[in-house]
Amino acid sequence: MIIRHRKKIIAAVLFLLAPVFVFAHPHMFLESKVEFEYSGEECTGFWLEWTFDPYFSASIIQECDKDRNKRFSAEEAEYVYSYGFINLRKYGYFIYLRSGDNRVNPEGVEQFTPSIRNDRLVYRFFVNLKGKGYGKDFSVAIFDSTYFCAVRYPESGVVTVRQNGPGAAPRWERGENKKYPVYYNPFGASNDMTIYTAWRPGLETAYPDEIRVFF
Repeated sequence: MIIRHRKKIIAAVLFLLAPVFVFAHPHMFLESKVEFEYSGEECTGFWLEWTFDPYFSASIIQECDKDRNKRFSAEEAEYVYSYGFINLRKYGYFIYLRSGDNRVNPEGVEQFTPSIRNDRLVYRFFVNLKGKGYGKDFSVAIFDSTYFCAVRYPESGVVTVRQNGPGAAPRWERGENKKYPVYYNPFGASNDMTIYTAWRPGLETAYPDEIRVFF
């Protein structure tokens, strides 16, 4: 029975992460909010809160909420993490950090917490930036380079900035940055983790929404 459940949940994860072989458009959606934490002019990190579409939510909740109480116990949360989240590290967690011309994916994330809200699956986790030199002017983009998962932003409450200590909080803006596109292969193999830094035949070009925070 456990093996059967694991196969089902792995299939759901592959549904989240599989590249698009036939249709070069998204097949699932998540809505993202960002909460930046600052100490003076240093960004010590930011929280991401992702709310998934009803179909993917249902597939994960059905498999992981074993007692059907619409809450994840510690054991159930670990199950979600192991089979529904951690594989995202192969995709840079869908997170692009840019400072100047340098754009990277985070090395890891912390404090992952899944929950169920109005029958929707919600992921909340922290990207630790303490001591990494981010703060005065940098950008964050949430984007699935396989183009299987589309990222949306709510109409309000997209960005929150918390200033821990003296000093004014930075300003922020969101929009496409045509200077820094993302290239992706919509027909790549399932094990193709290539990060493309320049266009070449067969690749598509996208301009993810960037959230820029600055003083």
